[in-house]
Amino acid sequence: MAKKLVSGIIGLLPLPLTLVTVANNENVSDIFTASWIGVLCTDPLYIGVGINASHYAHSLIEDNGEFTVNIMEEGFEREIDLLGRLSGRDVDKFEQARLTAYPAKEVKAPTVLEAAISIECKVQEVLRLGTHDYYIGRVVATHVEELVLKDDKLNVEALRPIVFAAEAYWAIGRKIGQMGKTGRLRAG
Repeated sequence: MAKKLVSGIIGLLPLPLTLVTVANNENVSDIFTASWIGVLCTDPLYIGVGINASHYAHSLIEDNGEFTVNIMEEGFEREIDLLGRLSGRDVDKFEQARLTAYPAKEVKAPTVLEAAISIECKVQEVLRLGTHDYYIGRVVATHVEELVLKDDKLNVEALRPIVFAAEAYWAIGRKIGQMGKTGRLRAG
């Protein structure tokens, strides 16, 4: 199979599609879509998110150093797309998207009431990378809708998370294997 050398294409696909909230010390908040996000460590649990330095949310997280990551389910594509096109400098994005800012337990940034999963984070480190700064946050609280749990584990089929790839929103398909049980060792 021939491969072509290209630039400007993000090859890590699909990307998680999340709604991130931030707030400043005066409790002014903003919400935005984020796909440049990921788990960096599991013990202790850290999540990193890239935020464009020119965006309104950047000034709020710089002031307070806290954020929440909210996982939305299929059916919220309209709200997610709208939030990605608005600036919190100009409008109340929660109001425009008809989403509910809900008080977090450990941070000033609100969670999203309609989210299946909300993760509260406190920034531990910031990497200044160019157009985006990458905020590394330690997870201090996680809230999960009971309907997406099965035996206290995430049930992805019930969750139906949205992912982002090639400038489009996608649903996750069928399970094709189980970690630690799908691969077989080859005889030597």
